[in-house]
Amino acid sequence: MRLNKKRYSFAAKIIFGLLLMFLVIQFLGPVSFSTGIFEFEVSLKLWGGGRTLIHFPPLGKIIAPTHITPLDFHLTLKNINLEDMTEIASVFSRTGFQPGNIIQGIKVNIIKYLAYLLLLAFFSGMFGMLLLTRRNINKREILWGGLINFLILLAIISTAVLSYDTVAFSRAEYQGILEAAPWVLTVLQEGMGVVENIGGQFMEIVDNISFLQKEMEKNAPIIENKDTRRILHVSDIHNNPAALAFMQRIVETFHIELIVDTGDLVDYGTSLEMELFAQQLAGLKIPYVFIPGNHDSPSVVEQLKKIENVTVLEEGIVEIAGLRIAGIADPTSYSTAMEVADEAVMEDAAQKLQKIVLNAGKVDIIAAHNPGCFKYLRSNYNLLLGGHTHRPYVEEADNYLEINAGSTGAEGIRGIKTLEINFSLIMLNLRYSETERAFLPQSADLIKVKQYPLHFSFERFLFVVETQ
Repeated sequence: MRLNKKRYSFAAKIIFGLLLMFLVIQFLGPVSFSTGIFEFEVSLKLWGGGRTLIHFPPLGKIIAPTHITPLDFHLTLKNINLEDMTEIASVFSRTGFQPGNIIQGIKVNIIKYLAYLLLLAFFSGMFGMLLLTRRNINKREILWGGLINFLILLAIISTAVLSYDTVAFSRAEYQGILEAAPWVLTVLQEGMGVVENIGGQFMEIVDNISFLQKEMEKNAPIIENKDTRRILHVSDIHNNPAALAFMQRIVETFHIELIVDTGDLVDYGTSLEMELFAQQLAGLKIPYVFIPGNHDSPSVVEQLKKIENVTVLEEGIVEIAGLRIAGIADPTSYSTAMEVADEAVMEDAAQKLQKIVLNAGKVDIIAAHNPGCFKYLRSNYNLLLGGHTHRPYVEEADNYLEINAGSTGAEGIRGIKTLEINFSLIMLNLRYSETERAFLPQSADLIKVKQYPLHFSFERFLFVVETQ
């Protein structure tokens, strides 16, 4: 009878030790490790569905049913060393770099993490035995408690590792912004050649536009002197590197003095996207006024402010190249949500922009990402520059002129996916009017580049400017 009681007591201690181990592992915080370029956090959760969850804040996560035991493996990307990433990208372009060292580093650190968990299981089993021991301490029992915990967790982990199926990621579930990931990866593999090809075609297209413009000016010449300003209006680039090549060629060929960008330079509002554009924007070497759109997060805006030739206009008036420009950022650019502002928020933004213009006196240009901000400004012969709709237009009314650049990035990677490529931008000529004491629009050239292989259209709008 006493022997049975001892057995029951030992069994109770083992069960208690196991429960303690499960609780510790379940609520244990993640462990950080670095592979040099990437910094990760890894954690293991019990009572899961045999899944691997890879988190990419703030983009979302990838969930794959990879193994058969009731464990969930969590891997979270916390940071990217952009300097090392740039160096590796350079090596990749020259030598065809393979990321074997990165993958090996992840494997080694995960093995270390699992070893740490096994050690933790061993000590939690020993500690559980000690907590339930009332009188004499039996060192053998304590050792057995730790060993049993160790072996049980080892069996669970081994089963997960041996049954681990990497092919499961081909049928993974994508959540958040990463829902686009499956086709994005395909586009990146198949579409980079398209991007390079587009860049080459832009050279020829801009030359043809230049020739066409000169022929057009034989019949309707545009007067240019110290009292004129040549402006390039772009919008909704959405991460498309070909757009910057297009803009650079336009700037050089037509001697553009100022670029006004009405937002959505990036797609997901991440710092990594902005790093890819910073050097190209600085390379334009002319003033660049940027009005944030709903895809441009606070971190993107802060990085843009560090570029020497870029002026970020979030709310108020700036004076550049002799022009007074009033503008307001999209209300959702102050968050990472990348949502379209609702009616009430847009109403507030429209009222704010109206007050800015009324308090400023005469302005030459009024700019906003969402045309909804122009609700109270379609009057008084205002020149309004917007984006957001991805639909280019020049709308001349009796007492205002509203211009939308469409999408200078052809909707970014979404356009490349379907090859429904529609680049658009607008070149503006403004001429100073002594009567109005302001710069007024003299002409607007709407350039659209469509489909693949590319072809273009060029449309000129002329406006009457009273100079005296």
